[in-house]
Amino acid sequence: MKEVINPGTAVAGPYSPGIRSGNTLYISGHGWPQTSSDISEQTYQTLDSIKRIIINAGGEVSDIVNTTVFLRNMTDFNRMNNAYKNFFEQNNVTKAFPTRTTVEVSNLPLPEMLIEINAVAVLK
Repeated sequence: MKEVINPGTAVAGPYSPGIRSGNTLYISGHGWPQTSSDISEQTYQTLDSIKRIIINAGGEVSDIVNTTVFLRNMTDFNRMNNAYKNFFEQNNVTKAFPTRTTVEVSNLPLPEMLIEINAVAVLK
């Protein structure tokens, strides 16, 4: 059985922010262009949006097992990586970081978006 997880996240199409199937939570791609054109800030806010979905499903950040990061510009990788690491460490993940793939893309859904991240979590 599938359960839609949406803590009030706005969607721009026919998709769910999160789908829980058993103890696995699949989280759609998220981005955060609203407040900043800084990759570090967008990375942190995007991960925070993902965190809200996980908490709404009864989980925590340490339940994330995989992420895919889509960057508009690979030259932002080091700054994104530092913000990503800081986010996880601030949420008590200092070992066993999620597996991750990072790719550069030519476009994202909104012109202001520098990053989009999707995730998979296994809830305890």
